[in-house]
Amino acid sequence: MKKLSILLAFAVLSLVSTIAFAQETQDKVEVQISELPEVVTKVLEKQFVGYAVDKAYKTVQNEKEVYYVKLLNGEEYIKVLIDAEGNIIEKEQKTEKPKK
Repeated sequence: MKKLSILLAFAVLSLVSTIAFAQETQDKVEVQISELPEVVTKVLEKQFVGYAVDKAYKTVQNEKEVYYVKLLNGEEYIKVLIDAEGNIIEKEQKTEKPKK
């Protein structure tokens, strides 16, 4: 009986964990640069002078609308995760062009 209880508890925890992860990592959908919210565009222009938006993707993370944006400046590029209110969540800088 004890083994069954432990097995059941493990199964429930696994299910809850899987559901939480699925909600945080929904598929990204490519969007046109013109579809980015104005506040997002302004923050990117201010924070990343000299960079231009190459690609943008929209998704939902933790029940919030967020954008993955690839910015280019010559051979350098930056990947930025930014929410719809213009808050930068994460950024990663590289020194070579991304593969398209």
